[in-house]
Amino acid sequence: MSQVVLGMSRILSALLVLISTMLHAENVLHVKAGDTFELAAQPVQSFDRLILEDRAVLLVPPGLKQLQLEAAWVELGEDVKILARGEDGKPGAPGQDREGQAEECQGGRRGGDGGHGTQGAEGVSLVMALGIARLGSLTVNSRGGDGGAGGAGGRGQQGGPFDKCNAQPGGDGGAGGDGGDGGNGGQVSITYRLLPGHDAVDAVNNRVVIQNGGGQGGEPGAAGEGGAGTEGKYINMRTLTGNRKWMAGGDEGQPGSAGKPGRDGVKGQALVQQDLRDRMDAVIQTQSAQVTALKDQLVARLAEEKRQVEVAAKQAISSLEAQVSALQNNLDSAANQTSVDQSIADIQGKLARQAARLDELSAKMEQSMSAMQSQLDALSKQVKGLDGRVNSLSGSERNQ
Repeated sequence: MSQVVLGMSRILSALLVLISTMLHAENVLHVKAGDTFELAAQPVQSFDRLILEDRAVLLVPPGLKQLQLEAAWVELGEDVKILARGEDGKPGAPGQDREGQAEECQGGRRGGDGGHGTQGAEGVSLVMALGIARLGSLTVNSRGGDGGAGGAGGRGQQGGPFDKCNAQPGGDGGAGGDGGDGGNGGQVSITYRLLPGHDAVDAVNNRVVIQNGGGQGGEPGAAGEGGAGTEGKYINMRTLTGNRKWMAGGDEGQPGSAGKPGRDGVKGQALVQQDLRDRMDAVIQTQSAQVTALKDQLVARLAEEKRQVEVAAKQAISSLEAQVSALQNNLDSAANQTSVDQSIADIQGKLARQAARLDELSAKMEQSMSAMQSQLDALSKQVKGLDGRVNSLSGSERNQ
């Protein structure tokens, strides 16, 4: 007996461990109100439950080009954000300034060119499949990164001193670097299912904002300034009188050319749609409700027509009974043959009219039943056709 109890105890312990493991195996991501959570750098991520409270932020790690996010049960509070913006480009390095003065009788050296800004990264492409149980408001930011600014051109060097030569010009300024292009916006696709008991009373599209415009192009680098020319001065003439002569200074160097601005990125495509099966289920439910309502309506109409037939039949029977009673009275009172014949003719006429009325009501009932069956058959074909189309499209999606 003790061995049996011990065995049962071990089985119960194993079951408890199994149940605990199954409960903890559920993949749940719960971000508290106002907190930020950065997802792992994995292109495909799936959750059994995704709960983002008010002002929670879900951050897609930089460098991830595409993310497929699936969640079977989603609860989103107010002002929830998913940030998947592309990184900004880096600015170009400034060109080197040529310091000091050139050697004697040498023009100033040209300033260094500014570096080009790098291109902004594209926004992360997001493909999300969500089962919505609660939806406050959601903003998805998948904008492209801004392009880096171009570096400024360097300043030219001052021209060298002169004595036995002409005055020397300053060096030209360096060219400014081009701004980097803005990154393109990410492609965003959200397919949702409305779970039973959801609170999305208005259109989901009204509660979801997608920001996936292209990044701004980088600013152009400024042109470098030209270096100063050699300053003018008096020189002593090699003559007996030793007269002095003024020698004009060198020209200032030309400024460099400014860089070109970067181009803005292209806006990505955005799609928010209800799951196909969900939409078709709603259509099928509507059609089924119409079939049921039509059936109830026709059944009620047939019941009313049946009631009218029964009332007419009762009236006919009552009328015949009255005629038979009158005829019996005539016979009992030994009325003349003419009166009897007239009563019989009246009865036959009323019988003919009642028979015609019953035939008319029966024909109307048959027409109503035939029309009801035709409409029911047509609606049933529509429902079956919709269901077959859903299965076909679902199979196509799985094959893709």
